[in-house]
Amino acid sequence: MRHVYLIARQEFVKYVTRRGFLLSILMFPLWIMIVIFVPQWTGGGQSGPAPHTFTVVDRTGGTYRDAVVAALARWNKDRPPAERVWRYTPAPNFLVTASEAHFANAVRAAFGEADENDWMGRRRIDTVLLVPADFGHDSHVTAQIWSRDDRQNGGFRAFLSGALTGALQLQAIHRYAPQLNDPSILDVSVDLEARNPEHAAPADTVIASSVPIALAVILFVVSVMNSSVLLQGVVEEKSTRMIEVLLSCATPREITAGKLIGVIAVALTTLLIWALVLFVLMALASHGTVTLVFASLKAIASIDTLPFLLIFFLCGLLIYGSLFLAIGSMAASLADAQSLLGPAMLILMLPNVMIAGVMHDPNGPFATALTWIPLYTPFFMMLRIASHPPLWQLWGAVALALTTTALMIVWTGRVFAKHVLTTERPPALGALLRGLLKRT
Repeated sequence: MRHVYLIARQEFVKYVTRRGFLLSILMFPLWIMIVIFVPQWTGGGQSGPAPHTFTVVDRTGGTYRDAVVAALARWNKDRPPAERVWRYTPAPNFLVTASEAHFANAVRAAFGEADENDWMGRRRIDTVLLVPADFGHDSHVTAQIWSRDDRQNGGFRAFLSGALTGALQLQAIHRYAPQLNDPSILDVSVDLEARNPEHAAPADTVIASSVPIALAVILFVVSVMNSSVLLQGVVEEKSTRMIEVLLSCATPREITAGKLIGVIAVALTTLLIWALVLFVLMALASHGTVTLVFASLKAIASIDTLPFLLIFFLCGLLIYGSLFLAIGSMAASLADAQSLLGPAMLILMLPNVMIAGVMHDPNGPFATALTWIPLYTPFFMMLRIASHPPLWQLWGAVALALTTTALMIVWTGRVFAKHVLTTERPPALGALLRGLLKRT
């Protein structure tokens, strides 16, 4: 065990002290932040309507203008800033005093007064709501909505209609109950709480399903990134004959075990640094994002989810790390390693194109069938675990993942011992499979 520990420590120190390690560590969070924020900065990442600035010209004295502003405040109260797409700005004086005959010209002037927020603080006006003086006294009198674009957003029309309707309803109620002046009494809604019949406690299904997907993708990224470094390190040790020095001090099984443990330590360190960096960046971006992170962690930190996620994550690391270590031990040069790495990468990337199909029906026949492919079991079970697959599938997948991991480690040790000192071309695929199935 001492030899295994020394080799694992040496591998860990060798990888984390490389200049490229810090660069690769920081590139992933930076890439995530670019994907999130650059579309927002360029205007291409808006998931809903663009910010919409409107004003209200209330000829009745301001009652309905105040009702619309109050309705907007209640609407925005429980929504994140990104969803607050309607903004009110006071009407310019020339628009308020414009006569009916000249109101269209005044609206055109208001639309052209400030195309963007200028140095005087004026906002671009997209829409003007005109409330006539006799509004509310005749049921046939309507308010007018003047817009830059005749194809006005239907949701915004519905909001304004609802705000004015609520004000009229409150006036009608006030005639019979003068003491009722609070407009919030009309804001009555029903929330439906989603529940899973197999789990009585309510759950945020979006968070619960997105976290395992993120972990599965991170498993792939971390495995490929660190295992590629492991492959390159073995090839370098063979070319510099350093591997002969290691073999004089430890057995092939000890060397492979130490290297795999070192890779796991590097992977966990990578995850820890990524988590800290992303947390800091999200905390700087928005307090609501931090709340979402804690909600995500709470979604997976349960006794019936977290242990299985850890098992599948570690098994995936060991399986993919063993595969890359075997490739590195068989290759006499980086060119030979690339000839084997290409097909291996295609095989490992295959589950990524099936994520949508699996998540469409996580417990369906397609997802269940993919679970029993030994090389992909950890990946697909991490995707499915939030959907609570049947217990027999869960424990069966655990057994298959552990068995596959053990077989891959044994096979890698055998391949390493047989080929690490050779300079011949890598063996054929059939020979490798026969070596895997051969009894130890």
